[in-house]
Amino acid sequence: MEARREIAKRARTAGTSNDDDAGSQGSAGGAAAVSSGVAVRTGAAEMDGEELAVVAAAEAEVVGSAETEEHVQRILLAIDNFTRKVSEMLDSGRAMFKDLAADFEDRLCTIHKERVEKWEEEIRELRARDAANERTRAILHNAQLQLFHIRE
Repeated sequence: MEARREIAKRARTAGTSNDDDAGSQGSAGGAAAVSSGVAVRTGAAEMDGEELAVVAAAEAEVVGSAETEEHVQRILLAIDNFTRKVSEMLDSGRAMFKDLAADFEDRLCTIHKERVEKWEEEIRELRARDAANERTRAILHNAQLQLFHIRE
């Protein structure tokens, strides 16, 4: 691996005009790899047999790098698709929970209203009984007073 670095370093120093091209295309990915491949080929003419084999392996890596880049692009596309699906699921989930929350709120308000009406009815019945009891007590009290007045 260090031998490859050495060869790549020599190739970069050998082709200074290619470095300017590679620097301007640094974000282009595949284009930078091709221009550096050209630099390796130009510098390879001055190298021995072992170095040529390493340069050939580096060129094979450039081809593999393009395939890898294609695979990376497929993965990025899958990430985008998955992100879009998750976003859609979140939106539909929010809508579903919003509907569920509205239904829950309506049902809870209905239960509360029914319970309060039931208790209010109990209060009315208690007051009616209390009023009837008070009338009865008043009648009994009056009867008691009349009985005491008759005895006297």
